[in-house]
Amino acid sequence: MKKILLSWLITLFIISGSDAQVTQLNNNNSLHVEVPLSNNKTILVSDIDSSLWATDATPGGTIQISPDIKFEESAGILSGKLIFKGSRPTTGSELYMTDGTAGGTGLVSDIYAGAISSDPGDFATLSGFIYFSARTLAEGRELWKTNGTTTTLLKDIVTGSDSSNNIDEYNLFSNGTYLLFAARTAASGVELWKSNGTTAGTVMLKEINTGSANADSSNPKDFFALNGVVLFTANDGTHGDEFWRTDGTLAGTSMLKDINPGTGSSADLNFNFFHPFNNRAYFTAYDGISTGEIWSTDGSAGSATLLNDVVPGTANSGINLFDAINLPTKFIFPVSNFFSTADLWESDGTTTGTKVFKSFAPGGFLQILLPYTFNFTSGTITYPLFQGNKFFLNASTTAAGNELWVSDGSLAGTAMVKDINPGTGDGFNLGGFYVYTTSALFFSGNDGATGTEVWKSDGTVSPTGTSIVANINPGANDADPQLPFFLCNGKVIFGADNGDNVINNPVLTDLYVVNGNFTPLPIELVDFTVTKVSNDALLQWNTLQEINTKQFNIQRSFDALHFEDIGTVAASGTSSSRHTYTFTDAGIVNSGRQEVYYRIIVSDKDGKTENSKVILLKLKASALWDVRILQNPVKGNLNVLLNGITGNIKLSIKDINGKAIFTKTFQNINGQITLPGNFAHGTYVLIAENNNERKVIEFIK
Repeated sequence: MKKILLSWLITLFIISGSDAQVTQLNNNNSLHVEVPLSNNKTILVSDIDSSLWATDATPGGTIQISPDIKFEESAGILSGKLIFKGSRPTTGSELYMTDGTAGGTGLVSDIYAGAISSDPGDFATLSGFIYFSARTLAEGRELWKTNGTTTTLLKDIVTGSDSSNNIDEYNLFSNGTYLLFAARTAASGVELWKSNGTTAGTVMLKEINTGSANADSSNPKDFFALNGVVLFTANDGTHGDEFWRTDGTLAGTSMLKDINPGTGSSADLNFNFFHPFNNRAYFTAYDGISTGEIWSTDGSAGSATLLNDVVPGTANSGINLFDAINLPTKFIFPVSNFFSTADLWESDGTTTGTKVFKSFAPGGFLQILLPYTFNFTSGTITYPLFQGNKFFLNASTTAAGNELWVSDGSLAGTAMVKDINPGTGDGFNLGGFYVYTTSALFFSGNDGATGTEVWKSDGTVSPTGTSIVANINPGANDADPQLPFFLCNGKVIFGADNGDNVINNPVLTDLYVVNGNFTPLPIELVDFTVTKVSNDALLQWNTLQEINTKQFNIQRSFDALHFEDIGTVAASGTSSSRHTYTFTDAGIVNSGRQEVYYRIIVSDKDGKTENSKVILLKLKASALWDVRILQNPVKGNLNVLLNGITGNIKLSIKDINGKAIFTKTFQNINGQITLPGNFAHGTYVLIAENNNERKVIEFIK
């Protein structure tokens, strides 16, 4: 025992001395980072007993804030406090709250009074409230809401003790304006519901699959906000599981396209995910022939179009849009099925521009390390590029094994930063996670001599650009560091095993901090909104942190394709506090337009720029009209379906360079019409203009 204690003291002295690279914050409590509470405080949970801890990244500020409340699941952050699902023997599983101190940690509400659990779940945040499902004896499982002080039942959808759904099956989603979710009634099965946060405003939005039995349920899920609408998947009982859209109204809820014709499902892949790029969402879908297709939509009715059959056939395609990363003119994503394919693909949103970017060793692992930045006010995550133009990835080659790479989106700028584990050994540890700072990426690596430890890379290929931070577990033993994605108080904190727990099983880990002060990646614009105020459009946005920011350039468009500068707003430069900005587009309501699009270009003092999301403002209530291409890709002539057309409608076909192929104006025409298709194979757009409103559909000939 004396030898063990001596070894531990020597190890602690080595890694926390004045010249060391890391400092130990806590020993052998197996603490892992659960959620950042603010820029300077992080909530931790012990893997030993689920007890609650907090840290400010100093040894004295790393404390246990509750020994008896057992943490179970995060619910959300409200006013700097974490709402979470926790339990005590006297309450069962209920809602608890913490501000990171012992005195500020306690029960929010014992919904199911006594030791029986209300078992809250299905969490979403809207307008200062967290919404969730919980069960009671009287109401069964229904939706509730809390602001941390007052907790009330939102609505007893199925009156009495029956439940409106099961835990974690409500698929509760907030788009910042209203909630969407799946709920069951005896009359309709599990269908699409909407709520504005009030009892009266909680209603079934649409019975997509008519009928009463569970077999007649549409089971809406996979919600994703885009251009003022929400995309999702559902089954109407006729077309299988397909992709849908809603603008929050009954009339505006419709299937994007029957991609897998008939009763087959296009959305029956293991994971449905939408990736946004340039005002469109990209997703994988199965058309009955190939599972390797990527489709896109701008969120409007009938706008789903095939981008490219990236991996033809029905085998596992390996397309991973979850790891896709946006660059100014394209997005890059991995395609890796772990046995025959490991390629990086790129896409500019066109069929011809969707192609292999770089190939790696077949069967090797391929992962883009997304650069996360967290907004503590809204709870949203953004993905600014490293040093403004780069990102890291881990990839395998036959000669070097799995190593860390960096890319600026060009082939010449895509390179392995270092063969960390020389030869064919793996130098990048897949399970250790990582954290970006403005100066370096910190990650878990193994050079074959010091075991798995914390490493850092500045993104260069110089011999000193990538190096070990500290050998926490001496010799070749593994420290197995676990890094969270976010900094705490300007520090990189992580869990690791220093080897002092040699007599216990399982291994008890320690908490460390990398010495020095680090800066997170610049936070992108948050809470970017536009509203009508009299005859003006008021744009508002916030930043929580700015680094070397010069100004915001405001741009306007009437077609979401061509933008013009309409003004600038000076930025704060470098700041770690919240700043609110506004800009007024005066008189735009009187422009005669039906709708207008806005975006903001963030410029820094070094000349780098970054685009905000594009947001839409409806200036006037437009008539319900629609245009669809009945077959896409198009073979022969173009068959177009028109509905709700009044007055003149101008139809134009243009190629990807903007050259007009066909233009004609029709008057008061509805139903199916045929347009000439005597032009070359390629990608085109159909532009429809009716009553000063414009709709654009991309198609393939």
